[in-house]
Amino acid sequence: MVFISMFLLIIAEHYIAEKRFAKETEAIRLQEYYFMSSVKKAESFLKMDSLPTARTIDYQYGVVTFQKQALSANIEQITFLLKLKSGEEAIGIGKYDKVKGKMVNWVERN
Repeated sequence: MVFISMFLLIIAEHYIAEKRFAKETEAIRLQEYYFMSSVKKAESFLKMDSLPTARTIDYQYGVVTFQKQALSANIEQITFLLKLKSGEEAIGIGKYDKVKGKMVNWVERN
């Protein structure tokens, strides 16, 4: 009887750990997708030189707010703030090179 109880307890703990891992993985993938989508939108606006100083993009499960700041004549820094409806927050900082027409540096902070 003790063996069966221990076995069921181990299985229950394993199930809970797997469920938590799946939820964390889903949140990470959602963050990556929202960041990538926002970076692509920001790049397209920057190529046309029409990115406002600050902007918010609403997604189904979160919001991305970004602000741009000129670092030099050819480099602009865009700071992305992601807030998921589940409560997770992340910050991404990209540097856009006007000469190359693309992001040349990307850093994420969670």
